[in-house]
Amino acid sequence: MTGPDSTHRSPTLWGLAVTFQRPEVLRSTLACILDQTRPPTNLVIVDNGSDHAVQSIADAVSAVYLDARTNIGPAGGFALGLQHIVQQAGTDDWVLLIDDDDPPRTSTVLRDLWDLGQELYRQDPSVAGVGVGGSTYKPWSGTFRRLEDKDLSGVVDLDVLFGGSQPMYRVGALRTVPGFDTEFFWGFEEASLGLQLRSHGYRLCADGGAMLDARTASGALGLRSRTIKTARDKAAWRRYYSVRNSTALARRYGGPLAPLVTSLGGAVKGSYSLIRSGAPKADAILPWRGAIDGLNLRLGMRVDPGNNSKNT
Repeated sequence: MTGPDSTHRSPTLWGLAVTFQRPEVLRSTLACILDQTRPPTNLVIVDNGSDHAVQSIADAVSAVYLDARTNIGPAGGFALGLQHIVQQAGTDDWVLLIDDDDPPRTSTVLRDLWDLGQELYRQDPSVAGVGVGGSTYKPWSGTFRRLEDKDLSGVVDLDVLFGGSQPMYRVGALRTVPGFDTEFFWGFEEASLGLQLRSHGYRLCADGGAMLDARTASGALGLRSRTIKTARDKAAWRRYYSVRNSTALARRYGGPLAPLVTSLGGAVKGSYSLIRSGAPKADAILPWRGAIDGLNLRLGMRVDPGNNSKNT
């Protein structure tokens, strides 16, 4: 990724949203984004559904509208949007990745993150991103670890910034890595980006106090990593991509046994949950397909998500 330099101007915050067939949800989220005490200066909206309603929303908020013309998933959508942004943004600009159905919890979230990113970058030029939440990566098992509440104090270093945690990334850092892997299609696309940045020596950070506040607000305070379970009614297509992409990441960044641990663990848990939820047999085997495809790095869109339903 290459683009202009920003040596002689103040850094700017860009906002990038990817959406698919839910214009009213997008409209509501964008209203929250623009109501922030520090909203993005520039907005880019990637539409994976070629929806005229989404284009109208983009026009109403003076956003650049990019029509993907087909559903290329969040990974492809963010890749397309970043390609547009880094061609125009300055090196010291930052990009906010917007989850179209997960607006900021309060009106000061983006201001707090912007100030945190600017301060940390002044102290350490290896800082590439900040967010309200994330996790660390365990290479030996190829799995992600949720930090315990007691670990959340001061500035916390992470390996991944969650997609719904209003992650902000510095453009200069993004230009040094491949970026979003379009072949992931859906799921773990933010993990792929985070591990790329970490493997290049960059830091991803969060404010521990803000993470605690977010957990308190969502009712997740006091939960331990091993007690957090995926919802039993998670859609089969989502389980396929989760198992496949986490396995692909384990092949790229994990230890010798990580791909096996990740693929088998994900396939067994995913199929068991689908069977218990009463899903058809054809759906129950999708996690196993994901495991096999992940081990063989057969990526891309291989299971049609339909209307993007989250649940079975």
